[in-house]
Amino acid sequence: MRSDLFSIGYGLSENQIDISSGGENGIDLTMREGIFHLLDGTSGKVLKLSSYGDLLALLYDPSRSPEPRIVKPIEALENETANNVSDAPGRYAAPIKFEAPGKIAVDADQTIYVVDRVANSSDRIFDAQTDSYCDRIVRRFGAQGSELPYIGQEGPGGSPFPQIMRVDALGNGTVAVVSASETVVLVHHFGKSGNLLSSLRLNRSSLPVPGSLAESAGENEGVRIHANLDGILEVATADSFEITLKIDYYREYFDPASLVISRGEFAGSWIFILNGSTGKAMKNLALVPGNPDTDIPELIGEHSGLYYLLSDTAISENGQAVMTGTGAGGKSSHAARILQLVDMQGKVQQRYRLDVPADVTEIMVLKVSDSGQVYALLKSDKAVHVAWWGYR
Repeated sequence: MRSDLFSIGYGLSENQIDISSGGENGIDLTMREGIFHLLDGTSGKVLKLSSYGDLLALLYDPSRSPEPRIVKPIEALENETANNVSDAPGRYAAPIKFEAPGKIAVDADQTIYVVDRVANSSDRIFDAQTDSYCDRIVRRFGAQGSELPYIGQEGPGGSPFPQIMRVDALGNGTVAVVSASETVVLVHHFGKSGNLLSSLRLNRSSLPVPGSLAESAGENEGVRIHANLDGILEVATADSFEITLKIDYYREYFDPASLVISRGEFAGSWIFILNGSTGKAMKNLALVPGNPDTDIPELIGEHSGLYYLLSDTAISENGQAVMTGTGAGGKSSHAARILQLVDMQGKVQQRYRLDVPADVTEIMVLKVSDSGQVYALLKSDKAVHVAWWGYR
């Protein structure tokens, strides 16, 4: 069952967001213990919101956003404290100079992690190993918006990352940063203080391939398997750090003489679980078989050993994909997609309909919280809506 929590209008005020860029400039949402943090990259601000939509705190760039009125700037609060005056304790607005904020995460202590671009172009470096320019960092904000040393590849103050795909505050208090170029994917794991725990480089050209697919391609000249990394998650406990890869495979048919590809076909989706420090594959499971009519599922999260998969099709008990939608072409519209919880053996444990309001034109953000709650930022013509679904 969906609960529509609150809506946020479009605009430049502190309790609005700017999507004049179409949402491409850093719109992101994260939720921890019922508290939401909404990143508006265009306006250069982070809104801390209750589950009722009340604005609790604000990080804002004064060069892009007007001075806030609902929550008071830190300087005003400090003056009130000096005069023994208290108004809305715990609420604050902290002025921050942002460059190009793009992703956000929040840990259990409410430390805010924001992916941003380095302020000085001279700090941008070219990495020959990844064949890419590195200019992204993870900025950290603690109590009352106080900024802590940023995290780079080596830890606090380290060299910039290439383009950052995601930053995640994990359940054990550590932080994972996934960055990528056209050729490699990097996974860095940091301790609470920002110290580097491990780093892993995954070459896109040598992603793991299930033995059955590799054998079928090897038996036929002019056939090869292409692996596409579609999703990545990180799971950390007190004793381990694991990386989950969701990989879609395609069978490519080509002319052995010219190497020109004549056609390709979907060969199936798999999950691989790697040791986060060594990259060694520890386990894999098939999600859906190769079928040209199959809707490829999207991995949106993991909790308590269950993978959350979103698609327009349902996986039957024998592992086959079954079309469930009623929209054009036999597929469902975004208004009613299928969410399935699949265990480590590939068995569907639960299946739900993920319904959204009729006026929603886009699911901008869809995530699974550290407690297993599915939540989303939904775009309509007049506002964005924050909702969650009760599946537990």
